[in-house]
Amino acid sequence: MTGARSSAAFTLRTVVLGVLLCVGVAVPVGASEDPATDALWELNLAAFGRYGPSYPASEDTQGNFVPLPFPVYRGTFLRVGDDTDSPIRGRVFRRDRIKLDIDFDLAFRADSDDIGARTGMPDLDLMLQLGPELELQFVDRGFFAADAFLALQVRGAFAWDGLDPSFEGLVFSPELKFTRDFDKSRQRLKLRITPMFASDAYMDYYYEVAPAFATPQRPAFSPEGGYLGTEIALSLRVPIARRFEIWGGIRQGFYQGAKNEDSPLFTDDSTTTVYGAFMYRFWESKRRATEEPDE
Repeated sequence: MTGARSSAAFTLRTVVLGVLLCVGVAVPVGASEDPATDALWELNLAAFGRYGPSYPASEDTQGNFVPLPFPVYRGTFLRVGDDTDSPIRGRVFRRDRIKLDIDFDLAFRADSDDIGARTGMPDLDLMLQLGPELELQFVDRGFFAADAFLALQVRGAFAWDGLDPSFEGLVFSPELKFTRDFDKSRQRLKLRITPMFASDAYMDYYYEVAPAFATPQRPAFSPEGGYLGTEIALSLRVPIARRFEIWGGIRQGFYQGAKNEDSPLFTDDSTTTVYGAFMYRFWESKRRATEEPDE
């Protein structure tokens, strides 16, 4: 557990650094552009990488790297690719400081034979989560010129084994989000604090040990729904030039007091994920988006 405590301390220092950046330290960038002039469509060369736990509260880690052509679309209802934390969003309702979106999230698959606690168990499939998010802005350019939001998220989780998805329960998250934009440079610093609660079925997917997979070192366990853990995430977007930008972030998961911490598959109460991406825009449409990007 010493390593977990050191990891948590490192991440908290990083969060403090992010708060200091919010006070007014910005990274120099090249040419900037007015967000109101963003194209409706863009085509990009992009790559995304992450290194972190194989699943929530796992002491085993894995790396994922995805290079791909990446489209960006800023439609009235659908937004794709213009936000690293929410790469796909569906807009339902917007009024002043209140908005209702359809939010998406993605978890990479994991090979159980590469995870000590899950050896011999079924693999964890690619998981897609989607559901409504009600976001309320309660601070507009307040302390340190940052905006503050409360987002209430409910997502259904679907595990994909090929083209055959299976429903794996629900996740509820009341999220606090703070963002700071730096003038017209298009740099954005974002801090998110996200407690998570999950249904029985979702907990079963990660923490259940069925009798058929029980061993002397891994006794059978039946999870219950409830508190899953809390994540603190810090991300920064930095445009380097008009057509090139980089994104990076770090996320710390705190799972002390989680409902299923007695599961033999619950092996670490503090985890760290780092991720980064770059995007080079090689084509954009002449038609412009009708709205500015979201905060």
